[in-house]
Amino acid sequence: MFPRRDWLRAIRAVLGTLPAAELGYGDLRGSPVLRAALADYLGRVRGVVADPASIFVTSGFAEGRALVCAAFHARGIRRVAVEDPGYSDWVAVDKAGLRRVPVQVDENGVDVDRLVSLGADAAFVTPAHQFPVGGVLSAARRQKLIGWLQEADALALEDDYDAEFRYDQSPVGALQGLARDNVVYAGTASKTLAPALRLGWLVVPPALVPTMTAELRRWSEGPPRIDQDALAELLRSGAYDRQLRKMRRHYRERRNQLLAALSRLVPDLSIEGAAAGLHVTLRLPDAIDAAGEAGIVDYLRTRGIATEGTGRYSASHGGPRRLFIGYGRIAESGIEPSIAVLAQAVEGALNAAGRGAA
Repeated sequence: MFPRRDWLRAIRAVLGTLPAAELGYGDLRGSPVLRAALADYLGRVRGVVADPASIFVTSGFAEGRALVCAAFHARGIRRVAVEDPGYSDWVAVDKAGLRRVPVQVDENGVDVDRLVSLGADAAFVTPAHQFPVGGVLSAARRQKLIGWLQEADALALEDDYDAEFRYDQSPVGALQGLARDNVVYAGTASKTLAPALRLGWLVVPPALVPTMTAELRRWSEGPPRIDQDALAELLRSGAYDRQLRKMRRHYRERRNQLLAALSRLVPDLSIEGAAAGLHVTLRLPDAIDAAGEAGIVDYLRTRGIATEGTGRYSASHGGPRRLFIGYGRIAESGIEPSIAVLAQAVEGALNAAGRGAA
């Protein structure tokens, strides 16, 4: 799905016009050309309120998140509310000296009432499509979260990791557009183009920009300038928008095929998070515990099918057992056979649970 011809055309356009004086290290915050293009694109597509001076270009989300953690710590933040289950790579958070405070999520997103009661200084959230459960933060919870951020003068990192892929309804606007002074917005080209580009971005509250800049100088020279300007060319020319429209059609068809196979072969499993993104989650029957979830994952893996239980993303390892089913890379011809094997695995887990209860 990578737009090779458009990317080659963009690289050629950049190399044909980029002055020699621009081939140095440049601004650590990123190419001015890309930052201007991102400010326009994010405002138009995601409702983000941004100007180029508040945008930092990063080598993907992991680097951006580490930078945010360092800046939060420099601002005196110590307790960070994190979604449970949620993104599981906490190395950068822990290394920055931040303490994680897990907050349960459900089909309506993070439990904001619980978050507020915990006395955290900041929060990491995925409001447009919660990872990994897949819920969208409800309007009521969104307003409560914004109210807490503003009243407590707290900060949030909004991971908008796959919000461009929305299938059954209009996209939900970014949280940042409603609370610019309290939200760091994070996005990448990993889902829309390819992880290999290592290009991401942060839109930072104006008051946090000096702290972010000071932290950035400690450990990063930024991603390649030529690639940044090539992405800017895709955005400017309209090729990026065309690519997204093509990918939405492609992934919608693949998702619909997956949902049809699930309905036929495992009709008793609840499907969550299907309205957006590149994955769905399957809520397993209550009789299947953590060991049963792990057994299903192992059974599938031995048969060449990679999936995960959402238990691995949970700090408490509690709550309903779920399977994480990605459809971004599987061929259409592999969907139904894979779900047939999944049905066998679930049946085996239920049988084992019945024997254990007896």
